[in-house]
Amino acid sequence: MADGSLSQFKATLARKIERNQKRQARSDRNSSSYKSSNSKPEYNFPKLSESELEKVKNDIRKKAKSERKKELITIAIIFIFLTLIILYLI
Repeated sequence: MADGSLSQFKATLARKIERNQKRQARSDRNSSSYKSSNSKPEYNFPKLSESELEKVKNDIRKKAKSERKKELITIAIIFIFLTLIILYLI
């Protein structure tokens, strides 16, 4: 037979019910704020002709290529600098 009084058991049940109500309220609050909708977002992008689209693509490619070149030059300079420091310390 379990130890404890009936009043302790009732208090434990009351605390359990209260915890469950809090948990339920919290989950209800979270689920209502994150409802998913089936509609897709609409963007107002301008309609471009084929030639304008190619021009935009080429501009993006040029920017990416120049950024890559800058990154490589920076990495090379850092590598050379570190190599010189190591050679100086040896």
